[in-house]
Amino acid sequence: MEISAPKEWFDVLENLKEEKGIALLLGATDTGKSTLVKFIISNLCQRGIKTALVDADIGQSFIGPPTTIGLAIFESLPDWEIIQQQEIFFVGSTTPEGHFPIHLRGVKRMVDKAVSYSAEVILVDTTGFILGEGGKELKTRKINLLSPRFILALQRSGELENILNLYKENPFYKIFRLPVPEKTRSKSMEERRMYRSKKFQTYFKGSKVKELATREIKIEGEVIDSSGFTIPLDWALQVKGLLIGLKDIDENTLALGMIDRMEEGMALRVFTPLENIGEVKTIQLSSLELSSSYEEERV
Repeated sequence: MEISAPKEWFDVLENLKEEKGIALLLGATDTGKSTLVKFIISNLCQRGIKTALVDADIGQSFIGPPTTIGLAIFESLPDWEIIQQQEIFFVGSTTPEGHFPIHLRGVKRMVDKAVSYSAEVILVDTTGFILGEGGKELKTRKINLLSPRFILALQRSGELENILNLYKENPFYKIFRLPVPEKTRSKSMEERRMYRSKKFQTYFKGSKVKELATREIKIEGEVIDSSGFTIPLDWALQVKGLLIGLKDIDENTLALGMIDRMEEGMALRVFTPLENIGEVKTIQLSSLELSSSYEEERV
């Protein structure tokens, strides 16, 4: 993949090649984080360095469907259209706001998995949520949780300095302030919504309706409507199109599903790409439902 990159990006590449470790990417929306990720992974793989990507951009992810944190391991030059060895962690939202604990838990879980797979470099891509006290809190909690050796900051005019200043005196962190690529284009809210819809459509292609006996399965989370009201569980399980996570006994997200309907006898019909429905031990609820055209809405 040919990417026209500024000199500063090559400086990052040389540091990662020599020291390896965890690198956290920071940047507002449309600052080229995905382009930087592809540049680094392609170049490190060409040098024979096993690299992991933890894609925590739950609204505009390119590993796994929206609402999930994705993990992929790269040992050779990747085909970005067909990414192998994917794993996902279901957050249940396309934004981290209001979901900090589960979002952070998912990032840590995926980074730990990358370590267990002997990845030499672990890239952690993040959402564009950086502004205000909420954005600052999420990013600082993530840095403190992961202790990344490298902080890669893509910014246009110092918008990340309120975060970076907290770590600039700590010699452990190597901070790289990187320019945004000139050809980076801002995407509209409609384009972002369409992107998520297409990703969901691709993910659920070929799915089938399977039955789950809810008496035998643990159910986690709440369904909260747009007014902030928690919907009773019996009602929530009848919301057609409700997006859910299907997890195994070890709390790994096996797949996503959409509720089709609840049958008599507490048999829940779920539309999912998961083949072996018998592995499901936990259902994780969300507050999103998908339409027939895979557009998400609040319940």
